[in-house]
Amino acid sequence: MGAQMLREVASKTNDTAGDGTTTATVLAQSIVREGLKAVAAGMN
Repeated sequence: MGAQMLREVASKTNDTAGDGTTTATVLAQSIVREGLKAVAAGMN
């Protein structure tokens, strides 16, 4: 699921902007990581 989401983020970024897939992937990874930390800490 995570890898599929990152591929979709990169693909949509490429379709829209024509570049920036690496940046979009790094940002998406960071957002997911921070979200998982929040869930593990008990946030809902």
